Amino acid sequence: MTAEAKKRPVTLPVGTLADQGVAPTAIMPAAGPPCPACQRTNHPGVVTCVFCGARCSASPTQATQANGARPASDPPPPSRRLDEDSADDMLGPPIADPLIGVVVAERYRIVEPLGRGGMGIVYKVEHSRIGKLLAMKLLTGELSRNREVVRRFKQEALTASRLSSPNTVQVFDFGASEGLTYLVMELIAGEDLARSLRTLGPMPFARLGKVVIQVCTSLAEAHQKGIVHRDVKPENVMLMRSRDGTDVAKVLDFGLAKLREGAELNDVTSQGAIVGTPYFMAPEQIRGEPVDPRTDIYALGALMYRALTGHYPFNGTTPMAVFTKHLTEMPVHPSQRAPELCIPDGVSAIVLKALAKDPAERYQRIEDLQSALVDEVRATGTGSVEELLDSGQVRRLARVALAAADQAAVAVEIATRDEVERYERKLRRMRWGSFTALGAILAAAAVGGVNLYYHERAELRRGHEIEPNNTAAEATPLPFGTTITGYLGKRVDPTHGDRDFYAVDVPAEWPGQTPTVKLTVTALPNFAICTLLYRQGFPTPLGQYCVGRPGRELSIPALSLEPGRYFLAVLQDMDPYGAPPPFIHENVSDPYSVTVSAQNPGRGDEVEPNDQFASANPVIPGVPMTGTLGWTHDVDVFCVPVTIGGTLRWKARDTARDVGSVLEVTPLHGALEGAPVRVHNGAGKVSATDVQGPWLSAPIPPDSDAARCLKVRLTPDPWTPGAAMVVPTGGPEAYVIEAQVGPL
Repeated sequence: MTAEAKKRPVTLPVGTLADQGVAPTAIMPAAGPPCPACQRTNHPGVVTCVFCGARCSASPTQATQANGARPASDPPPPSRRLDEDSADDMLGPPIADPLIGVVVAERYRIVEPLGRGGMGIVYKVEHSRIGKLLAMKLLTGELSRNREVVRRFKQEALTASRLSSPNTVQVFDFGASEGLTYLVMELIAGEDLARSLRTLGPMPFARLGKVVIQVCTSLAEAHQKGIVHRDVKPENVMLMRSRDGTDVAKVLDFGLAKLREGAELNDVTSQGAIVGTPYFMAPEQIRGEPVDPRTDIYALGALMYRALTGHYPFNGTTPMAVFTKHLTEMPVHPSQRAPELCIPDGVSAIVLKALAKDPAERYQRIEDLQSALVDEVRATGTGSVEELLDSGQVRRLARVALAAADQAAVAVEIATRDEVERYERKLRRMRWGSFTALGAILAAAAVGGVNLYYHERAELRRGHEIEPNNTAAEATPLPFGTTITGYLGKRVDPTHGDRDFYAVDVPAEWPGQTPTVKLTVTALPNFAICTLLYRQGFPTPLGQYCVGRPGRELSIPALSLEPGRYFLAVLQDMDPYGAPPPFIHENVSDPYSVTVSAQNPGRGDEVEPNDQFASANPVIPGVPMTGTLGWTHDVDVFCVPVTIGGTLRWKARDTARDVGSVLEVTPLHGALEGAPVRVHNGAGKVSATDVQGPWLSAPIPPDSDAARCLKVRLTPDPWTPGAAMVVPTGGPEAYVIEAQVGPL
């Protein structure tokens, strides 16, 4: 039910790489396929997703054979990078995330998302008081509700905010506001090292050495203050380039990795899935032993190995295989791993020493590693490194790089630490003398404010939406249990129609009722409507309900929701469903209405969501279950509890539906497991997969280990004359499912 991002691989022209002096045979492999479960991109050669533990689409061998690639021992194929376009383009950039436009802590206006990580989501934000841009990391919803995690997050953020190295991404502010736990930091006008490597392939030491020297400067300050990064990897090294091509490196996410190692966020989940990447973890970190600065040195050695050769020091088909190699195997000499790149022997020796299994055999201080790198860079004769060791010069280079960045797409400038701190000092001074001025301002604004207030209250009393409400920050209040009418009128821009956001608070308790609501959005006559449901603080919708055709109302009789604030986004359905792209309408004459009210479902009523095993509705033998398939792609799952024995037979009957659609039922247990059956009301040729209703399944014996389940959905009707519809539309038509239990 949720919108999923589609990423299309794009091959980089080899000529571009030749301009960089990189041989085509040395280019790194593409980023791996997105995980089918969590949609996050894995590294090449991973069969089991390192983020959620799900199995990826193909093993390395299968992928190699399917793509006609070389064996693993040969140089990898040309690099590819991922396109960031999203499948929910019909929503437009502001719609896909309800936090766009929200002002956090009364001064940080969220502009757009920048990226997503294990701890949360990073946004570009504008400081509304000084008009400058920053970056903000928001903890994911589950983590932000854990008081211990939030406490430690603030403690680690406070520690990170005291780091002032010009090679460290500066932390300006942190805290919690309206259920959002945030960290505000410097916005970098550049890209991370991982993206650079995916795009351009292995980095020559003449350039990489200068980057890593700066990383060492950042880590050195942290180590002197007792901070171990714990998560040094290419994704956490940002690169800015000045006009003369000099890189300015900045390290981010200090202290946040420590949170992931806590009991609440253990790297090995209860399902045994490993969260995070194993490619840069030191042996002592894998064993769960205490870490110290030498742990960061090992990770930096792994980073250099990856950047220089285009390969990880250790690879494997599962995270545990990679961990085992970190603990037991010696890495291949970098110059032997990629002989065509002519990696200097001295550089290889530095990398191997940093990758020593025993911390006592590594460089003991990050300054020692930095000194060795400085000597090697000087030996290459590619320029002075003195300015990279001078914090004042690095700050100057950073300013030059920032000025060189393309500001055409940026309406306002990027904020610096001095500007943010200057504002905070000014704010503190203003508070002392603000009370008299505040009274005058309030008196002057009283008339206008009162008029606006009463106007909006009058609109709400009449049950009308309040425009503009194109974002969650402008959402029209939807009082629980009442109805608001709205219009999908003027387009937001030439390519996106109007959309209306509503904010509704689901109460914690309703005496005598179950925690379910009824959601109704009435229809418009000339185009189909989609309704998206968001939980406050979550950028991904809980549900996407598109009815599929004009004149069809969305009605969810029983929807289970936790108490709290939710946002509803109502907009035109732009899915063509196999037809030409729909016209973007502006309907200013026909209203729709939206209602969220309390509901008390009966014993045999379906409760949404129930599209997965984990949320399946239980079916008690002898109690018929009535359900609806209210929107396109709706799926319902019903299960007889494992505690109920006896032989089971499913029974299904349906009512008349739109021409071209038919009810499909699929047993998920027994001899016909996974075999769909279409249950018809009209006349046609009966077969094993097409039957006249009602349908009765074959006997299914009891199973003490698993529940016996049935999946229900709509599918195109092969008995319909002419072409069947591409995607059956949802609707209020009810079907009935029964579980009959007894002897064979």
